[in-house]
Amino acid sequence: MSTGRQQMNKQLYEVFARHKREDPLGHIGTVRATSDAFARVYARNTYDEENWTELVLVPRSAIIPVLELELLLDPTS
Repeated sequence: MSTGRQQMNKQLYEVFARHKREDPLGHIGTVRATSDAFARVYARNTYDEENWTELVLVPRSAIIPVLELELLLDPTS
């Protein structure tokens, strides 16, 4: 069982994958890890049920929103 401190040190990663080279990358889930190396291991072990051609991780902190959900849902606009 993880402690609160261990959870605070873990970064959230978005996981994307594709089946065939010509397919677009699709979001398949997330993993939390203390490093990129651990995130790779967790993603591979968590999402290995499919025969992926490519599996990619992106730290959520690296994502730059273009349209934010709150703005899209704002009833006053």
